[in-house]
Amino acid sequence: MLKKDLQNLSCRIENLCNSKNMSVRAMLKECGLNKNAVDNIKNGSSPAIEKITIIANFLGVSVDFLLDNEQKNKPTAERSELINKILTVCDGLPEGKQTELLEYAKYLVAKDK
Repeated sequence: MLKKDLQNLSCRIENLCNSKNMSVRAMLKECGLNKNAVDNIKNGSSPAIEKITIIANFLGVSVDFLLDNEQKNKPTAERSELINKILTVCDGLPEGKQTELLEYAKYLVAKDK
């Protein structure tokens, strides 16, 4: 896994623990894992899939969700709202300007890669 992916994984685990009013260390203890497991992930150590599975099961999410595979194509409520706002703006533009907006969006995506 890339370091960025590992940092995203550790952040996702931390956020899920926070949403359950639980510390990461308490979650790891309940799972029978090393108390530094998430810190190790954050620092670039790739965890075994078994550990990710244990954490996902404990937190009530899928492994894909933890690894952010599930969310890439699944709109959240916030994302759906943003998409609706973009569509509303787009609907108010003439067709030529809609095409320009699409090309600009493509430019922004390419620029960030």
